[in-house]
Amino acid sequence: MKDELLVINTLVFLEQMQLGILQQELLKEIHKVGVSNAEIRREFIVDFESELNEIKKKSKEFNINLFYSVPDLLYKNGILQSESIENYFKEAFSMNCTNLKMNIGEVETINEADIQVLNTLCDQYLIKLTVENDQTPEGGKVDKIKRFMDEVTKIGSNVSVTFDIGNWVWQGEDPVTNASLLKEYVSYIHLKDVLGNKPPKLVLLSEGDVDWENTLAILPKNIPLALEYPCGTDAVAQLTKEIAILKERYSF
Repeated sequence: MKDELLVINTLVFLEQMQLGILQQELLKEIHKVGVSNAEIRREFIVDFESELNEIKKKSKEFNINLFYSVPDLLYKNGILQSESIENYFKEAFSMNCTNLKMNIGEVETINEADIQVLNTLCDQYLIKLTVENDQTPEGGKVDKIKRFMDEVTKIGSNVSVTFDIGNWVWQGEDPVTNASLLKEYVSYIHLKDVLGNKPPKLVLLSEGDVDWENTLAILPKNIPLALEYPCGTDAVAQLTKEIAILKERYSF
């Protein structure tokens, strides 16, 4: 496994963040396990004015490249949310992030003007934009994501896909099948294992029902891969074990 492609999403430290630990403080913990990429989650930022700057400072101190996860939609009621999207790009840029992840939202027809807006933002801020399959019926179905990607790619979009292996469980869809359908568009992978109960439950690698090894075998190699699931009270120790499992069973 190429260590430089491994990303740690701060959801790994969910218990610590729930106790008030800020994400900039977690960058030191990520550095401890020898990883040089972190994904910041917007929903856990409390004070944007101070935290964005501190995250940037800490990322430079520990030489960590940043990704930015935003739980919002590109489209609402069929309209591209240009103002909000640009604000997220500005936030990402202020932290020196290289990637911004959102969800597609509510749209039927994509027009060239919308794609030009998104392409311009990517070029202006030097940030890659991806859309993710989330855990909702509105944003987590492969048919919708493939239709969107087929259309925007035909127009000439720079948007690509963050393929979340575990999230398909919430839709009752097969990640192996969906990997074959979307692989040409995937530039980033989120890895988690899930127990397919009702409701599904996030678990540690190889404690769930997800065929993540065969899914990874289909998806592109040499692209960033993030671990994105809570690792408990002693997150650094557990994360070290999770990375070892990944390295044993998967090669970029």
